[in-house]
Amino acid sequence: MLTRSFSKFRRDMHALNRRAREWRMIVKGVASTSHPVMAHIIPIRRCNLACTYCNEYDDFSKPVAQDIMFERLDQLADLGTTIITFSGGEPLLHPDLDRLISHIRQRGILAGMITNGYLLTAQRVKQLNDAGLDHMQISIDNVMPDDVSKKSLKVLDKKLQILAEHALFHVNINSVLGGGYTLPKMR
Repeated sequence: MLTRSFSKFRRDMHALNRRAREWRMIVKGVASTSHPVMAHIIPIRRCNLACTYCNEYDDFSKPVAQDIMFERLDQLADLGTTIITFSGGEPLLHPDLDRLISHIRQRGILAGMITNGYLLTAQRVKQLNDAGLDHMQISIDNVMPDDVSKKSLKVLDKKLQILAEHALFHVNINSVLGGGYTLPKMR
């Protein structure tokens, strides 16, 4: 019970700290329009899935080297960017992702990530916590995997449970109502 109480307290403190940084970002954005609020950066184009609708899929590209990524992230920080979101491909495939997240957090920037969630384990979530990740977005395309998308609730359900138990960062779930679903008739 004490461990669960400490875990909740720790999560609440992280959320409070994140909210304070988000409010500072909003105030900075209102006070000055001379800087980017958010930048979206792709450290790797490769993905571990092959969803047929995806125009980003690539199974061969190498990750962008850490020193090049640091240079790009520093340029964004020097511009006053307040949020940087990593996506791809699948950002969790980048071997230096934790260092990239830590790097932007050290510059005072909010760190986000868009992922398919397949590579999440309890250990990986803890590493993302340690790196300072603020936000994660996962897309779920259907209830059951099909020929179009493997990003299904059936497959990701256990990953969502891991996140609920271990993540100190905010998790947002985007869901898609696919073409194979028929809406009930309205009366």
